[in-house]
Amino acid sequence: MTRTSLPLAGALATALLLVSAPGAQAAVTAKDAPSQADIVKSFPELADGQFSTDKAKQIAVPGKTCGAPTTKKAKSGVTTTGVSSTGTSIVVAGVAEVKSAKQAKTYFASYKKYVKKCGSFTEPTTGATVTATLTKAPKLGQASLAITQETAIAGVTSYSTSILILNGKRVGTVAAVADAPVAMSSVKKLAKVAAKKMR
Repeated sequence: MTRTSLPLAGALATALLLVSAPGAQAAVTAKDAPSQADIVKSFPELADGQFSTDKAKQIAVPGKTCGAPTTKKAKSGVTTTGVSSTGTSIVVAGVAEVKSAKQAKTYFASYKKYVKKCGSFTEPTTGATVTATLTKAPKLGQASLAITQETAIAGVTSYSTSILILNGKRVGTVAAVADAPVAMSSVKKLAKVAAKKMR
């Protein structure tokens, strides 16, 4: 089994604020989200990595405390996760559908508020120092949001880049975490696939 370093695990913990949590499936299926092949096309370094796909009936949203997300009900969702053979890169891509477009819009807006509120904080479970920044997002779906994060633990820094996409009742997410700055071009490439599939 691939081992993930503590700094990378800390970065992933904060990046996963933006990704749906596992559960049971309903309307959203694997064809509505990026596949393993899609992820490898954008991130070739994961070609010999380990992948898993989880069905979902929850969506993670920022909580009242920075770094402490909560989960809300979703009608359905799918998340695919890839970890490089070295354990130094992780890519997560998912789509969740909630009961209404208004609710999806509210959840989407909460991520923007999260970054503004929690631009810099100490992650409560790992003790990591996290810095989050809004960056220019590609025009995808009805709205999109791009976030970069740096997570420092024990003098080692890990990096993550995430793009969220809003389309009707659905919220899509692509998040990449690595031990070096993540190329936005790779995340954008995968996000475009996500936007097309989640319609």
